[in-house]
Amino acid sequence: MNRHYQLLIVLIILISSFCAYFMLDDLRAIVFRGTQIDSIGHIISFFLLTWLLNGIFKLPLTNCVITISIYAALTELGQYYLGFRNGELSDFFADLVGIALFALLRWGITIYRQSRIK
Repeated sequence: MNRHYQLLIVLIILISSFCAYFMLDDLRAIVFRGTQIDSIGHIISFFLLTWLLNGIFKLPLTNCVITISIYAALTELGQYYLGFRNGELSDFFADLVGIALFALLRWGITIYRQSRIK
């Protein structure tokens, strides 16, 4: 897959998520019904998972963002159907926030390094 198409897919996912968040008050109420320690754990763990796959295993950032986002959705969907776990939409959004934070940090570092070379 061409890198431009991968970047376009990531941007579409991020933009549509942010638009849905700001346009739908009900969605915002579901996502942030109160910050819980569980949500912070999701953000940190998915930030570190993205760092691990991108930094240590050298997988391309766009591939990491797409696959880990799908993984986050599937884990929450699986938890929804388990009897002893709860799959929550707020946890999925916390996962996406952790992934997006790493992607934005990595992207910013890359742009900074490129500007220093020129």
